[in-house]
Amino acid sequence: MKILDRYLLREFLLYLGLGLVGVMAIFVVVDVFEKLDVFLDHRAPLALVGRYYLYRLPEWVVQVLPIALLLATFLALGQLNKFNELTAMRTAGRSLSGILGPVLVVSVVATLCSLALSELVVPAANLRRDRLYDREIQNIHRQEVTERADVTYLGEGGRIFYMRLYLVNEERMHEVSLQEFRNGALVRRIDAAEASWDGQRWVFSSGHLRDFAGGRERVKPFARMAVNGIGERPEDFAKESRNPGEMNYLELWNYVRRLRASGARVANYLVDLQVKLAFPLVNLIVILIGAPLATRLRMQSAALGFGLSIAISFCYYALLRTGQALGHSGALDPYVAGWLGDLVFGAVGAVMMAHARRS
Repeated sequence: MKILDRYLLREFLLYLGLGLVGVMAIFVVVDVFEKLDVFLDHRAPLALVGRYYLYRLPEWVVQVLPIALLLATFLALGQLNKFNELTAMRTAGRSLSGILGPVLVVSVVATLCSLALSELVVPAANLRRDRLYDREIQNIHRQEVTERADVTYLGEGGRIFYMRLYLVNEERMHEVSLQEFRNGALVRRIDAAEASWDGQRWVFSSGHLRDFAGGRERVKPFARMAVNGIGERPEDFAKESRNPGEMNYLELWNYVRRLRASGARVANYLVDLQVKLAFPLVNLIVILIGAPLATRLRMQSAALGFGLSIAISFCYYALLRTGQALGHSGALDPYVAGWLGDLVFGAVGAVMMAHARRS
């Protein structure tokens, strides 16, 4: 690596570290003041509060990283420009793209790290955080669930289960209806007074089997019927339903696949699925916007860079959420809605970079 690249990389990483620590410190202070009465009322030990915020860190890192990258870009390049070091580099024949090489590499690494954290670390950390906050800090202990009422479960292969009551310990369903769809059309339905697990398969009792083929319905009553090919096991129905917003990309993609097989509308979830990929990419896009601005503005203080970083990040988040809302309402295609923020800011950044390279 060339001396100038090492110099710029050192300055950029220094400001990036300071930006991450500074912005996250603000998050911590605001959150502490918000929950201070809970911590004091329940006399939570300092070590326990520290563990709680340790579990919050991964989510905050993902949220703060674009702001810290933008701030580091403004400060590092702004300082080079302020003391005419950037002018000297370009006079020596180095293009803006060549000067920004180390910064772009860091932004690509940050994008991959953000994606990895979002998929592999954040869901588990948030789950532990919520359990710690409820059980260990607030001393809220939920009783073990032995039965679940009015359960709707989306299974594999286009199957949808409806049951009035599910007894967890007995592995038995009461007043159950199983509907099977193929290409969005209902092909079979089983209505039974109950269904129980015999260790290998589900056995339905006192019901009717309906087949739908060729536009006709055939009904067959049964007293007891074992059904093969159902992949759902008792533990699947014992779990509380998860909000799709709490799933990682692969879990949500699998949920969308099952939802589509049942013939249900999946546009809302497709928007959220695209946002999970689009958001980490903003770590690269902010460099395309920040670098041209930094080469034109001579940063006189960190406050100016911080203010610009917050303003630009706020505009991106606003556009991202606007696209998400438009996609949920059906006003925009799910793929366009999910990537709206990246498309707009990416185009702006590309134009600004092209103009900066010519100037």
